[in-house]
Amino acid sequence: MATAYDPKIIQEAADRLYDQARSVIVSSVLVGVLIGAGGGYAVIQEFVAAALGAVGLGLVGFLIGRGQAFSLRLQAQTALWQVRIEENTRRPS
Repeated sequence: MATAYDPKIIQEAADRLYDQARSVIVSSVLVGVLIGAGGGYAVIQEFVAAALGAVGLGLVGFLIGRGQAFSLRLQAQTALWQVRIEENTRRPS
């Protein structure tokens, strides 16, 4: 038995990829901030070092997360593009 084509499933997958892209940025920044603050405080044991570490690694986390998010959004767009191609090239029944 062949599985029927259902563009709704691809749309749902694309929506999930976009949700995942948003969360990967937030989680990457959060991890960077926590590691930077902890590392800065552990090395110098001052609030300023912790703040600078948090900001620095938070920015690095943002840049890494943004790259990963772009890849996820590109996957979603590719899937949606394929659905659109199918819609535009489908032969009338």
